[in-house]
Amino acid sequence: MIKDPLSAEFHRTYNISDISRFFNRRSGRSEDENYVVYYELDTTINQTEAPIRVLGLTIALCLEGEGEVMIGVKKYRFCKNSLMLLNPNQYVHSLYSNGRVRIMSIGCSLEMIEAIMPKISGLLPLIIHNPIEAVSQLSDEHSEDIQEYMRLIEKKLNIGHSPLKRTKISNIIQALMCEIVEKHYVSKDGVEKARTRKEEIVSKFILEVLMNFRSERSVAFYADRLCVTPKHLSAVTKEITSHTAGELIDHYVIMEAKIMLSETSLTIQEISNKLNFANQSFFGKYFKHLTGYSPSEFKKMASN
Repeated sequence: MIKDPLSAEFHRTYNISDISRFFNRRSGRSEDENYVVYYELDTTINQTEAPIRVLGLTIALCLEGEGEVMIGVKKYRFCKNSLMLLNPNQYVHSLYSNGRVRIMSIGCSLEMIEAIMPKISGLLPLIIHNPIEAVSQLSDEHSEDIQEYMRLIEKKLNIGHSPLKRTKISNIIQALMCEIVEKHYVSKDGVEKARTRKEEIVSKFILEVLMNFRSERSVAFYADRLCVTPKHLSAVTKEITSHTAGELIDHYVIMEAKIMLSETSLTIQEISNKLNFANQSFFGKYFKHLTGYSPSEFKKMASN
């Protein structure tokens, strides 16, 4: 049995199938249907600094209460009608609530996302490829619309075996994504809201970092991929996110290192190799400079 995802010790990477099996046991649903999970939280979330990562697309809607969450390098407040969109590689940390909160969530496996993507190409990337707006505030009307889709997904998950069950759920998720995109990226007159050139650069930069940070930490590498100068890339990311390009790269490297140190039996040397550091000593200095702890000290604290 996996740990409660909101426990203070939760600091590992989970697949949607892991979370699905956990909540399916609680609800009595079949544990075989692990490509999508619906669950509701009604609890107080204690402060946790440990990074959380779910390998899948997560859509969460706050129904009651308020709190704070750090997603990537940005801190957000959430309250009633806050919608949270977490892409498959996004880190969540510093999560807590001011008292009791109610949150409804849908999690989609990477396999389902890959199956859905070709059918709504041009829409899905706006959701999972734009982590800048991970939390947004909905109107009461829009929140009710999103709740209807999520409840319908829950209803279809609860029915017995059907050869078309997965197809129906997939289609509802597509409709849900279209609803979210339309409300966020399309104006009232039906015209898609254009992002600025700077926003496009930052969005593409973060995508490149998510795909390459384990092997590339040079700002010049990413600037070359985006056909801009390193100086321009850092200036743009600083303006849009309040962090330089180098700080954003460091963030993802450190979060990955923390997860590896916390949840795996890998040695520090092996983690250093996987993150493409020249040697263990250089990795240790890099980690301590950014966290205040040596890798061995952090590993010991995480195991307690």
